[in-house]
Amino acid sequence: MNSYSNTQRTITIGYGPSYAHSEIWRELKSKLIIPTEIVSPTAAQRYQPALLLLDSQLLRELPLPEWQALFPNAIFLCTDAMELDVDLILSNGLPRNQTLKLLEMACYQWLLKCEKNDRARSQETSFRYLNKLADIGISLSAEDDLMTLLRKILSEGQNIACCDAASLYLINEVNERQKELIFKLTQNDSMDMPFEETRFSLDDSSIAGYVALTDKELNIPDAYQLPPTVPYRFNQSFDRKTGYRTKSIFAIPLTNKQKSVIGVLQFINRKKARSLKISDAKSAAAYTLAFDSDINMVLQALASQAGIAIENTILQNDIKALFEGFVNASVAAIEQRDPTTSGHSFRVADLCVDLAESVSVSKLNSLSRVQFSETEVRELKYAALLHDFGKVGVREAVLVKEKKLSEGSLDNIRYRILLAQERLKSQALAEQLDMYHSDAADQRRFDEINHKLAADVAMLNEFFQAIVQVNEPSMLRQDNQDMLERINAYRLDSPEEELGIITAEEFDLLTITRGSLSPSERKEIESHVVHTQNFLNHIPWTKEFQNIPSIAAAHHEKLDGSGYPYGMKSDEIPLPSKIMTVCDIYDALTAADRPYKPAMNTERAIDILRSEAGSGLLDQDLVEVFVEAKVYRVIDTREYSTSTEFRSFSHHPCDYDLHKHD
Repeated sequence: MNSYSNTQRTITIGYGPSYAHSEIWRELKSKLIIPTEIVSPTAAQRYQPALLLLDSQLLRELPLPEWQALFPNAIFLCTDAMELDVDLILSNGLPRNQTLKLLEMACYQWLLKCEKNDRARSQETSFRYLNKLADIGISLSAEDDLMTLLRKILSEGQNIACCDAASLYLINEVNERQKELIFKLTQNDSMDMPFEETRFSLDDSSIAGYVALTDKELNIPDAYQLPPTVPYRFNQSFDRKTGYRTKSIFAIPLTNKQKSVIGVLQFINRKKARSLKISDAKSAAAYTLAFDSDINMVLQALASQAGIAIENTILQNDIKALFEGFVNASVAAIEQRDPTTSGHSFRVADLCVDLAESVSVSKLNSLSRVQFSETEVRELKYAALLHDFGKVGVREAVLVKEKKLSEGSLDNIRYRILLAQERLKSQALAEQLDMYHSDAADQRRFDEINHKLAADVAMLNEFFQAIVQVNEPSMLRQDNQDMLERINAYRLDSPEEELGIITAEEFDLLTITRGSLSPSERKEIESHVVHTQNFLNHIPWTKEFQNIPSIAAAHHEKLDGSGYPYGMKSDEIPLPSKIMTVCDIYDALTAADRPYKPAMNTERAIDILRSEAGSGLLDQDLVEVFVEAKVYRVIDTREYSTSTEFRSFSHHPCDYDLHKHD
């Protein structure tokens, strides 16, 4: 029976009691062929024969169809099944070689059937593993949190290999000459234990270190039976401390796209069933298996996916950290230009994030379908942090303009008034000298000239004091307006030239009704939004953040179209921009005192927000969520870089649509 002599399968031939005395069994008996007498279906189930020779006694126990149902993988020899006289065959009615040939053919048929089933199972298993690996690859590539990714890798590896524990190590480059191995994560089905990330020098004395340095996998059937010739040793400290017993280990290097080793995956104690618990050496011996080549191949594929996924995630996190640093540094640089308003952008960003998250859980009808994803919240956060970056495009002279008149203008007016007073004095003196020369001196006329001179000088001093008062960025009263009209109309006639106190431009500046900026200067302040958008448009944003420029550009737009810079109306304004508008106004109202406006308390600021919403300027539902969710509290418990000292005057751009609330 040479056709199956090379197989490692054991073939049990079960025969009924009628064939027990056949001489053929002596010749068939070998290490791989086991003839066994079967007296009942129960006995047959105990032996699970590959071939069954049913005699009349066994067929009386069960009819052939039921035998076939009971042993679907067996080959049956009986009169009904094979149309052969089995009794004749086994009673040496046929020549011995023909009988052996018949049994050999039956065994061969069983082997073919087994191989076919094995191939089908192998294909099914391979297909299942391929699908599983595809699903794992998709899952790993979508994860951007490193620790969540690492836990997924270990869990999927444990599922595939049916192993009790798994560990993951990452390589860290300390400097150009030194690397270290970071014990990053471990998982164990049989016991919970506290874990603390540890670091140690990268060398070949440990299993993980050896795998990392050599870029070779290790399949260890028993961690306690390592050959003395290998450089690595198994660290038994965990087993000694907990009573656990580590037996089989499969360690695989993790490589990146450049085929450089970035870490090590280590699977421990492959089990007969995932539900089994390993608590000591006895249970480890009973329940564990060695890692075989089929499982190892799948784990190698997992490790290949995992290495690339880890590298991508670390790279993404590095890019994210780099971008966060760039944004924060940019905002800090801008806010250093104006210490009195520092912290504004960071506070607005925190308020925006909290309001967006509150909107996502809101039950208000207009917002019930709004769900901000994590990426959209981050996009809003960055837009809020950078919303005032365009402040760099506003002229310094406008930004730091503290009074209505430009720097130096008041000194010029003071000079004109002094010049006018001197000319008045010269005119009075010339008139008195003429009286002496013409012998028409009259004391009464002398006194009138002196009295008028004193009155004119006093009036000019009064003019200057009025100009100094009106120059402050406060509300222009009617009496001040009347005084300015008088000052503007004043002209001193003299032989040299007609002298006025203020120019037409100075008159326009002094008659500013609120604040210190002229309409054109306010337009320049408002232009910070356009500068912000232009600046942000130059940044090559990724697809997930491509809306940042348009979100930041619309944070001063109002629902009725009265905002700037584009006069957008409700449907045109992005929802994130509407959120930023609410948060920006709240912080502008409640921020620390400015030189030109006092800080408001929360209650007053909320009243103003509701008033603006009621007037159709702000989104009413967003304002209600802001108030009901107490979003404003998010900035109460955080530290921000602020300055309450007005070391230098500077207008904050976001304050300039709030003057009606001063």
